[in-house]
Amino acid sequence: MLLNTLLDELTGRGSGTEAERHERYNWLEQLRCNNPQAAENGPMAGIPGHHWYRLPQALQVAGQESDLLVGTLNAQYLVFAGRHAAAFAAELGLQYDANNRIDRPGGIDELLDAYEEQDDGSWATLPDAAPAPPLAGWDDVYFRVRDLSDGKAIQSVTTIAYESSRFPGYTLLGTTLVGAGAIAHDDETAAYLQQIFADWAIQRDSAAGCAPSSAPWPHAPRQAPPATFDFARNLAYLDALLAAYARAQAQAEIDGGDDAYWACAAASAAYQAFSLRYTAGLPLPQVETALEAAIAACETARAALAAAYDDDALPAFDFEQLTDYARTLQLLGACLLFGRHDLAARLAALQTAFDGEDGVYEALLATVDAQRPAVDEWYFAEPYTALFDCLDADDPAQQAGHLRHYLAGWHGALVREDWFNGHLRAQGLGGYYGLWAFEAAAVARHLGLERSALAHWLMPPAP
Repeated sequence: MLLNTLLDELTGRGSGTEAERHERYNWLEQLRCNNPQAAENGPMAGIPGHHWYRLPQALQVAGQESDLLVGTLNAQYLVFAGRHAAAFAAELGLQYDANNRIDRPGGIDELLDAYEEQDDGSWATLPDAAPAPPLAGWDDVYFRVRDLSDGKAIQSVTTIAYESSRFPGYTLLGTTLVGAGAIAHDDETAAYLQQIFADWAIQRDSAAGCAPSSAPWPHAPRQAPPATFDFARNLAYLDALLAAYARAQAQAEIDGGDDAYWACAAASAAYQAFSLRYTAGLPLPQVETALEAAIAACETARAALAAAYDDDALPAFDFEQLTDYARTLQLLGACLLFGRHDLAARLAALQTAFDGEDGVYEALLATVDAQRPAVDEWYFAEPYTALFDCLDADDPAQQAGHLRHYLAGWHGALVREDWFNGHLRAQGLGGYYGLWAFEAAAVARHLGLERSALAHWLMPPAP
């Protein structure tokens, strides 16, 4: 009986009553064990186990069996030998964490650091000054969230299947404990969470409608994708996602809901659709059309935000948030790289609230608009100081040196962004759409720097 209720909880099917959960906890306490494989340098050393348990009988999921359980601060996971996350996802109806937003087991925040694997199998953080090549690590999560809010408290339980290069050869399957993280109910938070859940449902349904492609991809990619990456299917998924977001926004306008949420979601997806078309090697005219659509989506999002907050001066991107700041420079860089000064002007019109406040942004715009003010401070030192120094220098050798430094530090400095290491998450749709420092290529083009000396996996090769 206790094994059955444990399996139900770990697979997200149910958690039982509070009394049953308490009884199960006391029972598990008697099953604690030491796990030599979890010792330092062991194959399970990367699994953040606070307690290990050996069950009296193996539990089976999707044809795989395990009697080993690990308990962390707020969750419990079965540990299976082998890589089975995709099979567990199919069995349990889990979806891929394409946006990298689900908490990892035990909170392995370090997994998203800039790291590399050493010869002895250990991991080390890359030094700040070292180049940042494509990293060796990978991290895949499938998930489902059950909303358990009752009008008095807001809480949920997340079921996840998890694989990581921190513990190669093993898969974790389990859930956060019911009740962990419950907060007092308020209508605004509850409404926002409902939007998040609805967004995940849209992503899941859009993915379900996109069948794998059997035909070889006819174009040469501009950046090496994850292994076995399906460009055709991923492009179809992003197009389906954009259409679904447009329908959700239109329905929200009819219902008097928060259409700004869906407009912002569409703007993010539109950038991804542009970036993936560029990455996939599609002809540049098609890529440029997608860039126009991305700028138009930003304009729609800004208008929706202005209406929602009754503030016509509200910017599309908040420079005080690194996520928004980085995306603005990527978009601006892409507009400049494609020679679309009209699109750059449209983007600048969305950001008038920050005019004259950021030196990197102003220096980029000044390459096509001499009336932009000179500013000697900016919002984020890393990695953007090197880009400012490049634009501020007069000597070509110094310019190239600063730009190389910028490219070397770009990926590691943006380690907390939800798209970080997207080139390593190959299992689900939407996890990768290309990682590009478009602003670096735009600067190189403006300064006439020799591109062969700036070769880097983040440097756009064309136009």
